[in-house]
Amino acid sequence: MIKDPVFWQLVLDLLLLVAILVLFLRIRRLVPSSLREVVSRLEILERLSEDLARYLEEERRIYARLERALRAGVQAWEGQEEERRTLREKVLGDYRQGTEVKEIARRYGLSEGEVELLISLERFRSRK
Repeated sequence: MIKDPVFWQLVLDLLLLVAILVLFLRIRRLVPSSLREVVSRLEILERLSEDLARYLEEERRIYARLERALRAGVQAWEGQEEERRTLREKVLGDYRQGTEVKEIARRYGLSEGEVELLISLERFRSRK
């Protein structure tokens, strides 16, 4: 058996070089397909990001419109308080006079359920 350390060093160096060459060839075969896959996924992510940005912008516009509509609704509701009070009094007055719920609803452009609710609330208040 050979005892020269230089010989064994050369053998180990050659084995190491062969191992590096084999790994290099394997990696070289994998990298192009992996790079293509990474690029493809990045393109998909970019499209998704653009779609998300458009979606968020549309949501912001919808939110702004909704906020304006709610603000306008609150102002309209607050501005009609006297009209609502008068309507309630008219509905209850007609009911006390014996007018049917259906007729009251038709007369004031309300649903029968709304008229019944006003009447029920008045009954509840009068019991207290």
